[in-house]
Amino acid sequence: MSAIRTSFLAALLAMTFATTSLLSFVGHAGSDHEEILALYQGWIRAVEGGDIDGYVGGLHPDVSLRPPGVMGLDGRDNYRNFLGPVFETARYEITIDTPHNITMMGDAAVVEYDYTIRRIVDASADADLPEGALQGESTTSHYIDVVAKDDSGAWKIRLHSWSMTL
Repeated sequence: MSAIRTSFLAALLAMTFATTSLLSFVGHAGSDHEEILALYQGWIRAVEGGDIDGYVGGLHPDVSLRPPGVMGLDGRDNYRNFLGPVFETARYEITIDTPHNITMMGDAAVVEYDYTIRRIVDASADADLPEGALQGESTTSHYIDVVAKDDSGAWKIRLHSWSMTL
């Protein structure tokens, strides 16, 4: 083979390899993005359905909850206990005001979004809400979460935090 032809084939092979590697990365990032969005859709269904198991299923084992103005809590079991009176006393409707903006960072991502959560109180329920639980009839907030892959490689919410905007 001539030197020009060999150089051309080597360059073509290098470009093919680089393109394939890039497409693989982009495809992986796209599927991660879709998996994270699916995580949040499942979380919305769990909240609106009063499904504690479904809600907790989306949490990382080492989850941290950081509501505005209070200390918050750490760990999936503590979060589950927090949710008991939250779901006993009301049902919830969520409006997505600003869609989820996902910034990928390897096996973690930052997710920002705005929700308005309408709380419909069950007047017959007799439970005290824990510190940090939403208490208003309607709350609009800006959320900043960190999601991370758990040991099985599934995306889970590692940090859930927000600030009220209205």
